[in-house]
Amino acid sequence: MKIQRPSYEIWLQKPGELGIYQQIERAGRVCYKSENNTTEESAKPFVDRMVQSEHFAMLEHGTVYLVCKHGELPLYTHNKFSRLKTLDGKDYITTNLRVLAENKAMDDLKYLSNYEEGKHELRITVHFTTQISITREYNRHRANSMAEQSTRYCNYSKNKFDNEITINLPTWVEAEGFDGSQDPSDYRIEDMCADIAEGRTAEWSKLTTWIFANQAAEYAYMKLIEAGCKPQEARAILPLDCNTELVHTAFVSDWKHFFDLRALGTTGAPHPDAKILALPLMEEFKQKGYL
Repeated sequence: MKIQRPSYEIWLQKPGELGIYQQIERAGRVCYKSENNTTEESAKPFVDRMVQSEHFAMLEHGTVYLVCKHGELPLYTHNKFSRLKTLDGKDYITTNLRVLAENKAMDDLKYLSNYEEGKHELRITVHFTTQISITREYNRHRANSMAEQSTRYCNYSKNKFDNEITINLPTWVEAEGFDGSQDPSDYRIEDMCADIAEGRTAEWSKLTTWIFANQAAEYAYMKLIEAGCKPQEARAILPLDCNTELVHTAFVSDWKHFFDLRALGTTGAPHPDAKILALPLMEEFKQKGYL
């Protein structure tokens, strides 16, 4: 069992059509942890497969900025996944590749433009490393585009995961004096099982109980895999603080709503493990001039 601290990273999309494809591939490969399959030429074929199979969700992470004569592209005028601003007889459109693909409008890429500040509304992609339980909080922001590491397909018994599960450190556990630098294997599950069998758990700390629960879940997961269960079956016993990766792409206006709830708590106190990422992310947005 490994311990990982929560973190985030803003993923800036590279310019041009290739940048769109690369951003989609980067987000999509998080789901299956197949980043090692990325090459300089893999992005376009990756996206082509998504389009051909009508697996459109990942296409949402590819932000598309268009410029055209006013009224020339009516598809985006009342599309809830697009933003349009008219200036000096031109329409400045921000949308995503899913809108083009689903509407058989891929030819609209001929109007592709670089982002123009003050004219296009900005979309921003953020990669989070957090707990499964916190992605449930973040994914309630349904206006955002999402991609998450899949426990259905990721097999934690494999070498790519070092044959163990990873736990994302909750704030309350850190407050108990466990900062992630300690080796959780120092708490031997055999000794803790003996404590349970012999009724010696009365003096267990909250930290000991937490470590036992996660180690027991890891042991059970590996035994189920060993017994022939698929990851989608064995995942049933994974703890909610199991580490996961989540990618969100959204308009700045939608990120403002995210920060209202997850950083500032305008509708009630945010979960501490949601706030610990949302608050510094909001401050970075301010520093970069996004807000």
